[in-house]
Amino acid sequence: MSSRFLSACAIASTLLLISACSHDPETLKRDHMARGDQFVAAKNFDAAIIEYRNAIQQDPKFTDAYRKLTSSYLARGDARSALRSAEMAAELAPDLPAVQLEAGNLLILAGRFNDAKVRAEKAITSDPKNVQARILLGNAIAGLKDVDSAIKEFEAAIRLDPTLAGGYTSLAIMKATQGDMNAAERSFRDAINADPKSVAARLALAQFYLSRQRVADAEQTMQQALAVSPRDQLANLAMAVLYQGTNRKQEAERYLRAAVDADPTPRVTLSLADYYIGQRRLDDAEPLLQKIQPDPHLGTMATLRLATIELLRGRPDDSLRTLDKILAAEPKNGQALAAKADVLRQQHLLDDALRTIDASIAAEPTLAEAHFIRGRILAAKAQTQKAEQAFNEVLRLNPRAAAAQVELARLRLSTGATDRSITLATEATRMDPRSVDAKLVLAHGLILHRDYEQADTILKSLVEAAPKVPAVHTEMGLLRAATHDQLGARQSFTRALDLDPVYPAALGGLTALDIAAGKIGDATSRLDRLVAAWPKDAGLLVIAAKAELHAKNPSKAEGLLIRAIDANPSALAAYSLLGQLYLSQKKLDAALVQFQKLADTQDRPVGALTIIGMIYQIQGRTADARAAFERVLTFDASAGVAANNLAFIYAENGGNVDLALQLAQTAKSALPNQAEVHDTLGWIYVKKNELPLAVASLRRSLEIDPANLEASYHLGLAYEKQGNRADARRMLEQYLRLDSTSDRSTEVRRRLAAFGA
Repeated sequence: MSSRFLSACAIASTLLLISACSHDPETLKRDHMARGDQFVAAKNFDAAIIEYRNAIQQDPKFTDAYRKLTSSYLARGDARSALRSAEMAAELAPDLPAVQLEAGNLLILAGRFNDAKVRAEKAITSDPKNVQARILLGNAIAGLKDVDSAIKEFEAAIRLDPTLAGGYTSLAIMKATQGDMNAAERSFRDAINADPKSVAARLALAQFYLSRQRVADAEQTMQQALAVSPRDQLANLAMAVLYQGTNRKQEAERYLRAAVDADPTPRVTLSLADYYIGQRRLDDAEPLLQKIQPDPHLGTMATLRLATIELLRGRPDDSLRTLDKILAAEPKNGQALAAKADVLRQQHLLDDALRTIDASIAAEPTLAEAHFIRGRILAAKAQTQKAEQAFNEVLRLNPRAAAAQVELARLRLSTGATDRSITLATEATRMDPRSVDAKLVLAHGLILHRDYEQADTILKSLVEAAPKVPAVHTEMGLLRAATHDQLGARQSFTRALDLDPVYPAALGGLTALDIAAGKIGDATSRLDRLVAAWPKDAGLLVIAAKAELHAKNPSKAEGLLIRAIDANPSALAAYSLLGQLYLSQKKLDAALVQFQKLADTQDRPVGALTIIGMIYQIQGRTADARAAFERVLTFDASAGVAANNLAFIYAENGGNVDLALQLAQTAKSALPNQAEVHDTLGWIYVKKNELPLAVASLRRSLEIDPANLEASYHLGLAYEKQGNRADARRMLEQYLRLDSTSDRSTEVRRRLAAFGA
């Protein structure tokens, strides 16, 4: 046997040995575990997850790998995947209390209290004196709303280990749930006494104080937690949240920076970037976000924030380009689609925005933010009912979404439902006591309700808490105007415009004050300067048009309204005002076009269709008028003007007189002080030969408007049918004093001549 052959055999044997070793599952899984641990130490959790998964492939019952996989998922912020691996570990090791506790605590966070209870009971079966298991069981039972049983479990945990803070903390939470706040506070303090170095116990007490609106106590307790552990990331973040929530945003920065310094993970860095965006410190936020962009999990979120920065810098086209880059790589990214839809909404491209937000919701149906943006888009399109449905869906997905409640309150205000708006806004302030928007909508509803004292209390607190918000000063101006404090109103509107020179409500309020004071020239000069500076601001253009109408400059007003519609095709006020202008100029066809455009944009176009019907009546197009009014009543069966006019059409054109009577009575209920409504009702009674009722209604019409020609004529005919020639003559002569030249006046003279004969 040659040495060459021996050498070859040796090499082959060695290769076979290496191959056999490399395919031994036990060795492979240990190797993968070791590499996974190395990646965790380097905080490369994505690589660690891959290694732990590889270990599980070698041994599907490898409990330790599942546990480490759970920890890595949590470090990456993937709670859903962490729960799956924790449950698998718990199934594989039913007798290990620590494994049951890991799964049980994640199940509590997921709201699966029954499953958490099962895990706690398994842990207690294995170790009846396990305090953490007792606390887990108490939390699970509490989640199932069995508060008394939960308290018993927490008390049992405290008896087992009086030095463990968690038992006291959980017991305190249950006492608070029962409404015994003094007992709850004592238990929180017992938790701190049991473990003076427990940061978690102090943070729990601070949260309790916040829930009781004891902000100073909460701040002091958080400071004590930081004294125990100055670099504790959670304590620093909690302090930052407290300062941001109490309008002390400048003080929050140092704690956010401390949290990042303690552990500069992408998620915490993102929180600091969000703070800077909220403070409009865009140059500080941008480099932080650029650092996060390469992260495989939060990189997209960072890019979304960068798109927001472009928008805040007044560069919507750049913002859209950034979002389109995300969507090129992830076409069904719901958040990117929602962000794009919101940019399109702000550019008044509402149809494109609606299509984009619908795509977002199709991609991620439970994304509450998308439904919120959809509601805003629909509100801008005046599709009130659909907007309400969208905001209610937000609340279904997130019952604590105060912003959606605010939008619902705002919609109710726009429809005149002031009482309901106040109720909704009050609930929103309860959900989020720090919401400026909620308090503003509540204050506006109270002003409309003439509850000026309560509105004043709310607005004074807002002026102090949010002095740089134009809407706050605007609302104060509206309150001052409502209480006839013209000087105070002017000062408030001016302060709002110092902050935002084209803030619509403040500009409209100041313009109205000028007009009321006979200073129309001052108003139009100021508006001319603003229009020159902001030539495409639709809200500004509409306000300027209104001022020009007051100044008797209809041609200039028309030009401004056309420019407003060009700048924002959804500027409903511009369509309405332009239609009214054309009506006043007897440009009926042009008015029809504008009001038809307005009706096409609305889901309940009651007002626009009513005006369309009235124009048709003026033009003698009775069938078209009838169809328009009938359509109005399908949207609102109590619409007074449409019901009145349709009743008159039915009565005059051979329609169903009984149906006409029902419609006239509906109109009377809706518009009890309108002379025309009583005239219509009286005339229908004349047609039905119910003359005493006819006379009563027609006399009421003339009490409201003594110069009402129609009522004078109809009352004269009613008296004539009664045989009361003296009163008939008196009313017909009154008619001639008001109208002596029309075709009807000839017919009235003929009747009077017949009386004389």
